[in-house]
Amino acid sequence: GLRIGASQGRGRGGFATRVFPWGELVAVSPDLVLPAKQQGSVDGTVLDSYVFGWGDSLAIAFGYGSLYNHSWAPNLEYQKRIADALIEFVAIRDIAPGEELFTNYTASNPHRSDLWAHLS
Repeated sequence: GLRIGASQGRGRGGFATRVFPWGELVAVSPDLVLPAKQQGSVDGTVLDSYVFGWGDSLAIAFGYGSLYNHSWAPNLEYQKRIADALIEFVAIRDIAPGEELFTNYTASNPHRSDLWAHLS
C-alpha cells in the first residue's frame, strides 16, 4: 500500500497506493537507536534531518519511516514504541490512493520547530 516517489519541492516522499481509512496502521518502522554518547556525530550530517528523538538519544527509522515529509496538516501520526525500537505510523484521517503521506515532526520534537518553519 506504499511507494516512494518524487515529492514536489521536498525530494522524496511516501505515497499511498490504496485507501488507508482513519485509524489504520499504515506502517511500522524498525529503528536503529544511537547511543546517547554518539548523538553528536549526526549533527551537521545528512542524517540530521532523518532522525527521531528517542529518550535521551536518537533513532533512525528503517523502511519508509524516515522518508515521510513534514506538514502542518498531516495525514499520519507517529507513535514511538521505545521499548520495542519501533515507530508506528497511523492514519489520522482517510487517505486516498496517490496521496503523499505527511506527519508533523514538530509535535513530538518541539526543538525542531525553527528547522521546519519554512515547510507547508
